[in-house]
Amino acid sequence: MHLSNYDNLLTLLRNAIFNRNGVLPVAPDWQVLMQLARIHGVEPLVYDAALRLPAEQAPSKALATQMKHVCLYQMQQQTLWLPRIQKATEALRLAGIEPVLLKGFGLAELYPKPYLRSWGDADIWVGIRNYHAGCKALREAFPEAIHHDEEYEELKHYGIVFPDGNAIELHRVAMDFPTRSEEAYWQTLEVPAMNEAVRDKKCQLSIVHCQLTAPPEPFNLLFVFLHAWEHFCGSGMPLKQVLDIALLVKRDYDPLSAEEKARYDQYLQTHLRRFHLMEAWHLVAYVVRYVTGVGVPLAPSETVFERGGLCSFSRRRSNSEAFLARVLSEGQCRTHEFALGGENRYDERERVKQMPVWRRKILTLQSRFDNAHFLRQYAPAYARHVLWANICKGIRRTIRRERMIDY
Repeated sequence: MHLSNYDNLLTLLRNAIFNRNGVLPVAPDWQVLMQLARIHGVEPLVYDAALRLPAEQAPSKALATQMKHVCLYQMQQQTLWLPRIQKATEALRLAGIEPVLLKGFGLAELYPKPYLRSWGDADIWVGIRNYHAGCKALREAFPEAIHHDEEYEELKHYGIVFPDGNAIELHRVAMDFPTRSEEAYWQTLEVPAMNEAVRDKKCQLSIVHCQLTAPPEPFNLLFVFLHAWEHFCGSGMPLKQVLDIALLVKRDYDPLSAEEKARYDQYLQTHLRRFHLMEAWHLVAYVVRYVTGVGVPLAPSETVFERGGLCSFSRRRSNSEAFLARVLSEGQCRTHEFALGGENRYDERERVKQMPVWRRKILTLQSRFDNAHFLRQYAPAYARHVLWANICKGIRRTIRRERMIDY
């Protein structure tokens, strides 16, 4: 695909997240841009910016109407879902559980217009101790919803699915890892951070007259990055996750003093090294800077010191450019995962949804195997320590979750 299409896409995204007007670098091909927006889960953002273009670059009247309908639908969906989240929060609090809102809905407030952040499920953390009591509270609060088998889903979260296809996922852990040592280490970070969020009023979100709790910084940035990297290793990293990282940094890191930034950097560096993800962080930092212009903490400078000597930035940059090209071309649906003969990747993704769950799981595993060579080359520390354990975890999950209800 021609680079000018990606240039137009990134220009529209920057205009949307920074709430500004601007012109596109070249004449837009709207059909290609709309396809790219679907692949990366950024349709509302792209369409909102497109509707503010000058007349000579604006989409046709028919396309503009279609874009408006997508934005209106997203706004209606969020308006519908916020009371559900409020009801779930109240039910959990009545059960003596203080929930923490994760990812999509918890990050929507970063955007100039919250409904522009597309989402799939509402993720709520309650922790291991409160997990079963939380599942019971949600079952009683939403008897009309379809419920997953609690014992089957307790590896990470418990889901309740509503007639519109969206779900609330109640997390016993925010992240799961391929090895027990990493799981144990993560819990030493997660539990204190979530307890701090519950105590600290700075972590409160005011949404529809309901006070919701968000994870604290810098833990939240680490978590959002780990979630995005897990997506890249599985089915691909969409640009909406890149934007989440950029906006978190802009809101919570950039205003800090030099001393506060040093403590923030030390926290990230310590734990990224523990998870063998410093190389991955540098790759993602390059993408965030390229896509949004926002500088990420610990991003490599002109010269980077590594084990055994000096690493020139030119070599690091070539690796980063390869990673950037992969992120832009794959989005949230890796080509070889969804290569089923559809007219485009969005169509192929819809076809995958019609397949049995076990077949989908096998395709996901295949994508992990096919992605292994790339990771060994560009994130060797991660590949050396974690990659094959992660693939084995995926195999175990595929076997265990054959009974999952196919929605």
